[in-house]
Amino acid sequence: MKKLVLFDLDGTLVDAGGCGRRALVKAIEVLYGKKPEFEHALISGRTDLDNFSIVYGLVKNGKKPSAAEMKKMKATYLELLPQEVHASVRCKKYDLVPGVEKFLNLLAKTPDIVLGLGTGNLQEGAQLKLEPSKLSKFFTVGGYGEDGHTREDMLKAAVKRAEKKYKIKFTPDQVFVIGDTHRDIVAAKNCGFHNAVLTNGFGDAKKIQRAAAELEMPDFKDITPFCVWLGIKTDPKGVKRGSYIMPASAIEHVFFSRTGIDEDRLKMLRIKKYEDLESGTIM
Repeated sequence: MKKLVLFDLDGTLVDAGGCGRRALVKAIEVLYGKKPEFEHALISGRTDLDNFSIVYGLVKNGKKPSAAEMKKMKATYLELLPQEVHASVRCKKYDLVPGVEKFLNLLAKTPDIVLGLGTGNLQEGAQLKLEPSKLSKFFTVGGYGEDGHTREDMLKAAVKRAEKKYKIKFTPDQVFVIGDTHRDIVAAKNCGFHNAVLTNGFGDAKKIQRAAAELEMPDFKDITPFCVWLGIKTDPKGVKRGSYIMPASAIEHVFFSRTGIDEDRLKMLRIKKYEDLESGTIM
C-alpha cells in the first residue's frame, strides 16, 4: 500500500533565516509605502495567500485585498524573495533541519513511499527557498500557498496531484503530514490525515501541546520514531510495557512511549476533527 508523506517547508525542511518575512514586509512597503509591524507567530504556519491578505489589512485599516492587489503583492514578493534567500545564505542564517537529508534519502529508497510538499509557500517561492538546500529533488508533487487560503485546501491539492501523477487513490489513512506548527496538525486532522510535528521549528509550544499530534520530535536526528509511525519499521527493542498508555494503535504506541501518560492529550490525540470538541477549536 502506497503512502503519501507531505512535508512542510519552513521549520520542517529548512530554516531559511526569515527570508520570506523580509520579502513580504519589503513588498508591502514598496507597494503601499508603509512598513507592516507584526509578530512572526501571526504568519507562521499559514498559506501565502492568507498572509498577503492579513498583512495587507495591517496597512489598509483591516480592508481585504482585491484580486488585482493580491496579484501585485504576489509578483512583488516573488521579485524580492531571491535576494532575501541569498542574504540568508550569505549571512549563514540558512540551515537544513538536523537529520532531514538522511531521512529523505531513506524515504526516497523505501518502496511504496511517495514524497511531496505540503507548504503554505507559493510554488515558485518554495522552489526559491529550497534551492540552496538541494532538497527539491526529493519531491515529485506538492500542495502550495496559491492552492487556497487554508492549509486544508493546500493539503487536499497535494493529494489530488499525487493521485493524478501516480494514478492511484490515496485514502486519508494513507496520507502522513509532517510540519512544525499547530496549524499543520490542525489542518492534517481536519482532513483526516496522519500528523507529526517538529518542536524545534517555528510553532508555539503551548499550541502544539494542545493540538496533540500523533508524533512529536525536536528534529530528524532520531528517525526511528518516524519510521515506526510510517509503518516502515517495527517497534524498537527495549520499549518496556507500562512505560506508555495501553495503545489502541501503533501511532499511540510511538507517541506515548516518548511522552508518557497524559489522559487529556490522549483524548485530543483520538479526536479526528477539532469540530468534534465542544469549543470547536484547540485553544
